[in-house]
Amino acid sequence: MTGSLPSDDVDVVAAAIVRHGRVLAARRVQPTDVAGGWELPGGKVDVDETAEDAVVREIREELGCAIEIVGSLGGRVPIKPGYTMTVKVARLASGDPVPHEHDAVRWLGPEELDDVAWLEADRPFLPELRERLLDGHLLDGGNVGGARRIGPTVRRATGPWSASVHRLVAHLRRSGLVEVPPVYGADARGREVLGYLPGRVPDVDTEVVHEDTLADAMRWLRRFHDAVAEYRPSGTWRTTHRALGTDEIICHHDFAPYNVALSSSADGERVVGVFDWDMAGPGRPIDDLAFAAWNWVPLFRDVGASVSAVRLEVMAAAYSGVAAAEILDHVAPRLQRSLDVIAAGQAAGDPGMLQLRTRGEPDRSALALAALVDRLPAIRAASP
Repeated sequence: MTGSLPSDDVDVVAAAIVRHGRVLAARRVQPTDVAGGWELPGGKVDVDETAEDAVVREIREELGCAIEIVGSLGGRVPIKPGYTMTVKVARLASGDPVPHEHDAVRWLGPEELDDVAWLEADRPFLPELRERLLDGHLLDGGNVGGARRIGPTVRRATGPWSASVHRLVAHLRRSGLVEVPPVYGADARGREVLGYLPGRVPDVDTEVVHEDTLADAMRWLRRFHDAVAEYRPSGTWRTTHRALGTDEIICHHDFAPYNVALSSSADGERVVGVFDWDMAGPGRPIDDLAFAAWNWVPLFRDVGASVSAVRLEVMAAAYSGVAAAEILDHVAPRLQRSLDVIAAGQAAGDPGMLQLRTRGEPDRSALALAALVDRLPAIRAASP
């Protein structure tokens, strides 16, 4: 793919159009010797064009969409006497690809690149392309960070706790909680491969979700707790290795808006996905409820005593069987334990906990917790 080539060669440029960790491949229909073969679409560079301008033009003509060049694959490949090819990496700027000069197009993930019969000219670029695709698209949401989307999947780093989490997820899906992502295995980089859950992830720092959405989230939390009521697993969890206590269940321990996907319906936004189960482990139901109050009311910032009190009542009513005052009383001790876990994880070098340090944790939440303690009397006084 390297070496000196005659300066009068005809330049051909192709586009590796990447979207969510997948690349667009197109199937040729002519000439006869390449018909049925798959390629990265593109064409010849005219004498008055740059390679970038040429590939943008070719994609517009061949696929009817606009692209933006974001990089290049290494190397220059001779494809036939007098012709050499380079590849530009691009993203879709507007429109969807519709084949005009091909008879089919496919989006291929890194594990699917070998599923089609590539033209010989494109094959030398595939190893580097595969690595780029494995980088995926960094997802919003979550709190530990690092989740990357590749097509209909999400890739995340694993740890000693992952086997326990995967068994938990399998149990939940068998119990009918389809909002939990399926586990598909591991990829070439040793990351877990999960199903992608489409939906909107709320911005917990700027947004207060509607009361109807809050209630729906608490009903989902009740469904989850009911599903694990008789689930008594053994195994390693991220923050503990002990067995369940008699009054404990497996809790999510991070049930917050940044770990859910919402979808609009006639009744407003509803929870359609719950992800980031790495913090799951033994706890009491009130632990999840208290952490939910911190993030969903939200109590980590001042939304007003009366608003906080009303939203705590909404939580309690939707979850059922617990009083708003009980949830509120448990928030401070539950959050203090969370701060202790983050600090201990950072001291132990846990990559996810170290990522939280870049967001100012646990110091940021410690300040927010102190402020909440000062507000607690006013919230209690405002309770209906």
